[in-house]
Amino acid sequence: MQNADATTPPLALVPDEVPAKPPLWVSILRNPIIRIVLFAAMAFGIGWAVRHAWPLPPSGPAAALKLGAGDLLLRTFRNLIPYVGAYWILVRLIERRSVSELNVRRLLPDAFKGWLLGTAILLTTAAVMAAIGVLKIEVATIPANLLGPLLVLGIVPGIGEEIFSRGILFRVVEDGMGSWIALLLSSAFFGAAHLGNPGATWVTSLFIAIEAGVLLGMAYAWTRSLWFCMGLHAAWNFTQGGLLGIRVSGFEVDGLLKSTPQGTELLSGGTFGAEGSLVTVVLCLAVGIWFARRAVAGGRIVRPFWWRPRSWPASLAGVEEARVAALHDPVAATSQSSTNVV
Repeated sequence: MQNADATTPPLALVPDEVPAKPPLWVSILRNPIIRIVLFAAMAFGIGWAVRHAWPLPPSGPAAALKLGAGDLLLRTFRNLIPYVGAYWILVRLIERRSVSELNVRRLLPDAFKGWLLGTAILLTTAAVMAAIGVLKIEVATIPANLLGPLLVLGIVPGIGEEIFSRGILFRVVEDGMGSWIALLLSSAFFGAAHLGNPGATWVTSLFIAIEAGVLLGMAYAWTRSLWFCMGLHAAWNFTQGGLLGIRVSGFEVDGLLKSTPQGTELLSGGTFGAEGSLVTVVLCLAVGIWFARRAVAGGRIVRPFWWRPRSWPASLAGVEEARVAALHDPVAATSQSSTNVV
């Protein structure tokens, strides 16, 4: 799978080209904590404005799954406006760079590849669980409406959660602290964010941090494409709930098939669903480690700020383009002129 844009010219760092010290306000905006706070404040403000300008009756995930097509589409669009709007403002007006991780030309190919992978992971997980006797799969007696699971459990969290968890937490923390610390913090947050779900425990949250946090974090580190992560995340939820009828992070879903957990919860996931199963943890961690190896081999792991060459760019726009080249010493980066910038 090749996700680098072949048309992007390679970036070479010049050994004696030391950037000038940026103005104080630029340094403040480059601070990862400041950017995370700014995004959260903007998303909250945009969400508040949208809810008041476009009021709709409140509806939780369980009730939203049963809404009609028109209401589902309206709610999906309204729910995504705060995430997309705040992210665009942060990147374009504050970081002052192109949104390369959401390049429109990469939408279809990257999202499709991510969708295929997410589907394959859940189908493999369900097959293994059924084979060892901890998941009973049968044809559902009630016809399932797939639009609800697709939008409510797939598209909305796939886009919204990936913008915040990978686009903000992972990417912004990575700018300062490097890829591995960003992976640790974003994975921990992702697991903790699911503690309030039905049937959630500290064990299920730990499992989600390991299986989904590592998988999606390393998927982004390798591909540098949020479309890929969004497709993977959305397909994971949709296949788990809409196709297999397995609870999605504790939420019950009517799918094309009906899946019932059996035996020990450590392997079946119990009432939380397949994400609470050790089987899922092992399979996803294996894929996540493969992604990590590809990211390391491709030079796409960012060093923390205390271990960077002097030519690390002064502008926010330059940081994104220099993610790969700045990993190496300036001389090494210059010699590797055939490397494409992701």
